[in-house]
Amino acid sequence: MASNVSLNPTKDRRWFFGFGNMFYKQNHQWWGTRSWLIQLLVWGAVINGMLLYFTLSALNSPMYPKGSEAEIAAMKKAVAEEGILIYVVFGGLFAAAGAAIKAQDALIGEKRSGTAAWVISKPISRYAFLLAKLAADVIGVLVTMVIVQGTIAYFILKGFTNFSPSLSNCLAALGLLVLMMLFYLSLTYMLGAVSNSRALTIGLPMLLIFGAQFGSMISFLARIMPWNLVLDTPRNPSLAMALLKGQPLTTVTPIITTAVMSILFIIIAVWRFSREEF
Repeated sequence: MASNVSLNPTKDRRWFFGFGNMFYKQNHQWWGTRSWLIQLLVWGAVINGMLLYFTLSALNSPMYPKGSEAEIAAMKKAVAEEGILIYVVFGGLFAAAGAAIKAQDALIGEKRSGTAAWVISKPISRYAFLLAKLAADVIGVLVTMVIVQGTIAYFILKGFTNFSPSLSNCLAALGLLVLMMLFYLSLTYMLGAVSNSRALTIGLPMLLIFGAQFGSMISFLARIMPWNLVLDTPRNPSLAMALLKGQPLTTVTPIITTAVMSILFIIIAVWRFSREEF
């Protein structure tokens, strides 16, 4: 407890009473420690390490053409498209799993240790407590797992394959990854608010993440879940991949439903946590 940043009194008496102090404290756990560096290195190795390994292996393969410029350009395009697939799968599904794992103890750990009860007894509202923790985690995850990794991936593909989608398409694709992270973070927070079971809190997000490959078997779920924001299936192509390839989106339904569900998860989490008995 001594290592935590102290909570200072605030004059804000509304729902967000104490939000600024709690947000600063939670942010310090990301940026005032080595946590951000560890996350950058781990996800740099997972996402861009895999991407770099694949790209270099493909370009140095005996199958790589040494002939005309047209053949080389075609091969580089094929490598870039495979590289995009690797990036969106590892930067989407795998990073979403990492975000859920990191957030699983955000509420349950605080409730079980008694820290939540102690903090709530200070000048801070329950709404501010939960939302400040979620906001800090969202920012930390998006910077270390999405924005930085996406930028590095762009330059890897650009440097080795002449990959050059428009800036607007790249930003839109990153936006889809951001939305996917928000979905799983908000889901994990909601489960942590309604339950004290770590198995449920991490198990359900993992089931949804790694069960995505079977999503095409259930057409209704495939249309509304966030799976096809990143995952490419025959019936439901990846929206992020389409943007990075410069292709038009075939649907915006999963974008809308994922955003709506994320907001709903946050509302439920706040409502349930505000009624938690400490």
